[in-house]
Amino acid sequence: MTNAPSLDKSELRTGRIIDQDTIVLLLELSAAAERDIPHTGIAIWQRFQDWKKLRLDYNGIDVTPIPGQSGSEPSFVIIGDTGKYTAVLGGSSVSGIIAEEDALAAANVIRTSVMAVGITGGVYRMKDPHTWEQLGNPLVTTNLEAVCEYPSGGFLVCGWEGLVAHYEGESVQRLESGTNVILTDIICDDGGEIFACGQRGIILRGAMGALRPLNLEGIIEDFWSITKFREDVYVSSITALYKLVDDEKLELVEFDGDGIPVSFYHLHACEDSLLLSVGQKDAVVYDGKDWTRIL
Repeated sequence: MTNAPSLDKSELRTGRIIDQDTIVLLLELSAAAERDIPHTGIAIWQRFQDWKKLRLDYNGIDVTPIPGQSGSEPSFVIIGDTGKYTAVLGGSSVSGIIAEEDALAAANVIRTSVMAVGITGGVYRMKDPHTWEQLGNPLVTTNLEAVCEYPSGGFLVCGWEGLVAHYEGESVQRLESGTNVILTDIICDDGGEIFACGQRGIILRGAMGALRPLNLEGIIEDFWSITKFREDVYVSSITALYKLVDDEKLELVEFDGDGIPVSFYHLHACEDSLLLSVGQKDAVVYDGKDWTRIL
C-alpha cells in the first residue's frame, strides 16, 4: 500500500472499522492545528489498495459506518464538535448541520440507523443523508459521551456525573452507576451485559439495574474507550491497552515485533474478525492472533 499519511506532520484523532476490509482514520494536521484552523484529515485504508485521502473544513471527532449500504466504495458518517456532519456514500458526500452550535461527542450504529450524542442530553438519529431528528428527553440534560445499542430494545448512553441511561421509545430510565465521574464509553453485548469506562480508572459492569464499579486496585488513569472482542473486554487509556481478566483485574496487552504502539485512545471491534486500536501516533489491528500496524 502506498500514499500513507505521514504521522510526522499529523496526529490521529480516532478511527473506525467500516467493514472487514476498510478502516477510516481521522487526523489532525500539524500545520492547520498550529494556526487554529478547523479541519479534519481523512485517511481511508482498504485491504490491498492504496490509501485514499479527503479533507474537511471542521473538526471531526468521530466516524461510524452507514448500515445497509453496498458497493465497492465505503459509506460512513463523520460528526464534528460543533454539530456538523458529513455523510460519505459510494464516493459522493453530503455535509450539513445536525444541531446548530451544539457540540457532539460520539456516533454509533443503533440497529439500522446512525445515532449521535453530545452536550446537554443531545441525542440525534440520521433519517437519511440530508436529515437528522432530535430524540433527546427532558429527563436527561447531562452532557453525553457515548451511545450503544441495547439488544432487547432501545439504546444506552453514558456521560457526565456518572450518567447511564436507557432510552426506549419515548421513555428514559436512568440507571444507578455507583459513581459521579465522567463516563466516556459504553458497550452492551448480545446477552445484555453492560460495560462502561471513564475517569479515574472506573469500569462498570452489570445488567440493567445492577451496574457496579469493579474493584481495580491501583488503577487511577482515565479510560477513554472500551470494547468486547471474542469474549474478552479491552479498555484503553492514552498510554496503555488493557484486557480484563478474572472479572476484577486488568492485564496489560503485550505487543511483539517492530513498531510496537505507544499511544492509545479509541477501540473498535468488528464482530469477531478485527479489533482496532487508535492512538495519536499508532493505528493497529488484531485478528485474534497477531497485531498488525496499518499506520
